[in-house]
Amino acid sequence: MARFVWLPRVALTLFTTVSAGALAAPAQAAATGVATVVASTKVRFKAANGKQNRVVVTRSRNTITIDDRVAIKAGKGCKAVKRDKTKVRCTTSKAPTQVLLYTYDMADSIRNDTSVPTYADGGTGNDLVLGGSGADKLHGWTGADRIYGRGGEDHIWGWTGSNTIYGGAAKDTIWGGSSVDYIYGEGGKDEIFGDAGNDRIHGGPERDWLIGEDGNDSIWGEDGDDYLDGSAGDDNLSGGNGRDELHPNDGNDRVHGGPGGDRISALAGNGEGVGADYYGGGTGYDWLTYGSYFTKAVTVDADGVTGDDGAAGERDTVATDIEAITGGSGDDVIVGRPADDSLSGGPGNDSLYGGGGADYLSGDDGDDHLSSKDDDKAADSLNGGDGNDECLLGDTDYSYNCENIPA
Repeated sequence: MARFVWLPRVALTLFTTVSAGALAAPAQAAATGVATVVASTKVRFKAANGKQNRVVVTRSRNTITIDDRVAIKAGKGCKAVKRDKTKVRCTTSKAPTQVLLYTYDMADSIRNDTSVPTYADGGTGNDLVLGGSGADKLHGWTGADRIYGRGGEDHIWGWTGSNTIYGGAAKDTIWGGSSVDYIYGEGGKDEIFGDAGNDRIHGGPERDWLIGEDGNDSIWGEDGDDYLDGSAGDDNLSGGNGRDELHPNDGNDRVHGGPGGDRISALAGNGEGVGADYYGGGTGYDWLTYGSYFTKAVTVDADGVTGDDGAAGERDTVATDIEAITGGSGDDVIVGRPADDSLSGGPGNDSLYGGGGADYLSGDDGDDHLSSKDDDKAADSLNGGDGNDECLLGDTDYSYNCENIPA
C-alpha cells in the first residue's frame, strides 16, 4: 500500500505553443488499473475508472515499482507483489527510459521518486502531481491542480482550472492555462508562460523568462537578471533584484524595476503607446525607453506627477526614480529631474531639457533643441548628434555636434 507524504514547498529561448488537442488525454481506462512494459524500456500505468489514486513510483536498477492505494493488474513485463494487490513491479530489458502515468478522473496524486523521466497526466479532478529528478513532462489537465517539478529540466502544463505550479531546482518550462494560475519558477533559468487568466508568476534566483500573456497578470522576477513581459491586459511587473528587462505591452500597466539597474520598455506590441502606464525604477540606475518603433511624439518629465507623460492622451506616469529616458521616433519633449539624468531624443526633432544635476543630453538623429541652462553649477554634457541642432549651455557645460550655440 502506498504511503503518500505531502510535501511542503521547497524553495527568448524557443517557445512552442502546444494546443490541448495536440496532447489530448488517452482513452479512459478499464475497471482495474494496469501496469505494462511498452517499447521494452518504458513502463506505463493506466489507472482505473472511478478510483481515487495515490500513485508512487520507485526504482531498483531495471525494475520500476508502481504502488497505489487501489488494486493494480500486472500486464506485460510486470509482476504482482505477493500479499499486496496495490503494488506491481515492472522490469525493462535495459535501464528504463520513461514512466508514463495516467490517473484520469477523481482527485488523484502522482509521485515519482526516481530519476527516470516521467510523463504524468492527472486527468480530471483536483490533482497533485510530483515529478522526480529527471526531465519530466507533467500535465494537470482539468481541475485545480498542484504540480511540483522538483528536480530535472521539466515541462509542465496546467491546462484548465486554477493551478498552483512549482518548477523545482532546475531549468523548467511552464505553461499555466485558461484560469488564474499561481506559478513559481524556483531554481534554474526558467521560462514561464501564464496563458489566459489573471496569473501570479514568480521567477527565482537565476535569469528567468516570464511572460504573462492574456489576462491581468502580476509578475515578480525575484533574484537574477530577468525578462518580464506582461503582454495583453492590465499587468503589474516587478523586476526584483538584478538587472531586469520589463515590457508591459498592452493595457494599463504598473512597472517597478526594483533593486538593480533595469531597462523598461514603454513600447506596446503595435508600435504605439496603449494604456495609462506607471513606470518606476527603484534603486539602481534605471532606463525608460520608448524606442525607435514608437511612432507618436511623447512628452516625459519624470516628476512623478500622475498622468502627464507619454503620447497625447495616453496619461502615463513616470516616477522620479527613472535616471535615463530615451524617446521614440517622433518629435519628443523630455525634461530631466533636479538630479543627474541621461536624456536621449532618438529619431525626430526633439527638445531635451536637463534640469538640475550633472546631465547628459543626446539629440541623436533630427534637428534637435538641447538646453542645460539651469541655476546649478553642475557640469552638463550636450551632444547634438546628427542634424542641425541647437544647444543652450550653462557656464560650466560642454557641447559637441551642436551647429547652433546661442550666447
